[in-house]
Amino acid sequence: MLNHLSHSYVGPDYSIQKNIGKISLEHIDALSAKSFPLCMRQLHKALRDNHHLRHGGRMQYGLFLKGIGLTLEQALQFWKSEFIKGKVDADKFDKGYAYSIRHNYGKEGKRTDYTPFSCMKIILSNPPSQGDYHGCPFRHSDPELLKQKLQSYKIPPTGITQILELVKGMHYQLACQKYFQLTHDVDDIGFSLNHPNQYFAESQKLLSGGREVKKEPSEPESSQQKLSSQKSTNSCSIPTSSNTEADTELEGLDAYFTED
Repeated sequence: MLNHLSHSYVGPDYSIQKNIGKISLEHIDALSAKSFPLCMRQLHKALRDNHHLRHGGRMQYGLFLKGIGLTLEQALQFWKSEFIKGKVDADKFDKGYAYSIRHNYGKEGKRTDYTPFSCMKIILSNPPSQGDYHGCPFRHSDPELLKQKLQSYKIPPTGITQILELVKGMHYQLACQKYFQLTHDVDDIGFSLNHPNQYFAESQKLLSGGREVKKEPSEPESSQQKLSSQKSTNSCSIPTSSNTEADTELEGLDAYFTED
């Protein structure tokens, strides 16, 4: 029981659609650049580039989009419009992929309202293989490829060095927090990051002026002191044991996403 609790996500339930319908499809590209965590930004770019995502990516990204407020109707339109640009025709989409999307929203099968994946679940379960784009980039990407990706997103060299140092120490969520700081130009994000949808919500709150920006005091501690302090107070490093989070919440869902 204690082992299970140490790996379980106990934060807000992002399956509850408080913001339902507040996301516009035409704004998703801009939102992905401004407010998506790196894992979801990576999935969005792969979908736009390839007009397809394999089942692991569709699960991770689809539930995230649901959590930020995409309605079922919007989701069907979003995925269909992208997939038919590739090798999937409209009829195949309607007969196969559409069912899995409705299943995500609790409209098929057991009518379960599936929950967006937490950071811990993404880090510890279903690692990506060749051709996949899901997972945590800080956990699953080659450091050199991660460096190139961060450079392409205009992260400054000193920031990239700090992120890679955290990744080397297996502090993947702290690396994501540092990415948030660098992309939002804040010195202290003011929260402990443990969910992609939390990242999005906090980003939107900050960009809309709903949260005070925390800057360093006039005589800030050194970067090394701050890094040591963060590591000692934040338990975001990856545990070595396998994930025991309640995977039963996704029972039966894999079957509907197995078609590539």
